[in-house]
Amino acid sequence: MTLGSVALALEIVGVIFLANSMGIRNPRRFISEHFGIEPRQPLRAVHQQLRVKAQIFTGFLFLLMGFALELVSEVDGTPEPLASAGADAAPLTKLVGLVAGILVLSVLLRVAQNAWSLAVFRRLLNEFFQDHPDWNFEKHPVETREIGSILGVPAEDEDSIGDYAERLRVALKLGGGPRRSSNDDAFAPIRKLGAERRH
Repeated sequence: MTLGSVALALEIVGVIFLANSMGIRNPRRFISEHFGIEPRQPLRAVHQQLRVKAQIFTGFLFLLMGFALELVSEVDGTPEPLASAGADAAPLTKLVGLVAGILVLSVLLRVAQNAWSLAVFRRLLNEFFQDHPDWNFEKHPVETREIGSILGVPAEDEDSIGDYAERLRVALKLGGGPRRSSNDDAFAPIRKLGAERRH
C-alpha cells in the first residue's frame, strides 16, 4: 500500500461525510421563509443540524489530510509501499481490505459524531434552561417528551409529566425536583386555606 492509496482512502472518507451532510431542505420551508412565515423548528431538527456540522467538519478534515498526503508523495517521488508485509497479497485482497477499512472508519466516525452532537445539544439545552429558570417543563409536555426522547431519558407507563420532567432535569444537570410555583399547584389554594384556619 502506497502513500497515494492512503491519501485516496482518506479523500473517499471525506467525500462520504460531505455527501451525507448535503441534505435537501423542505421546499415548504423555502416558501414560508419567502413570505416571512417561519414555522417553529422542532428540536430534532436542531440536533440534526449539529450532526450535519460534525459531518462537514470531518469531511473537510479528511479531504485536507488526503490532499496533504498526495502532495507529500508527489514531492517525495518514491511510490514505494508503506509496508512490505503485504507486498505479495493479491490486488483484489488489498482493495477489499481498503474498502473494509474505509467502512469501519466511517462507522466509527459516525458514532463519534453522534456522541459529539448529543453532548453539544445537551450543553445548549442546559445553558438555555439555566438562563431561563422560569421555563416550566410541566406546562410544556410535548417539548419535555421530545427533549427526553432525543437525550434518551426513559419513559415509563405510569409516569406523570411531573415525574418525567424531574428525570429530565436530572439528565440535564439542572438539579432534581420539579420547580413548580404555587400558581402551578392545583392544591395550593386548599393548603393556603388550611394554613389560615390553623392561625
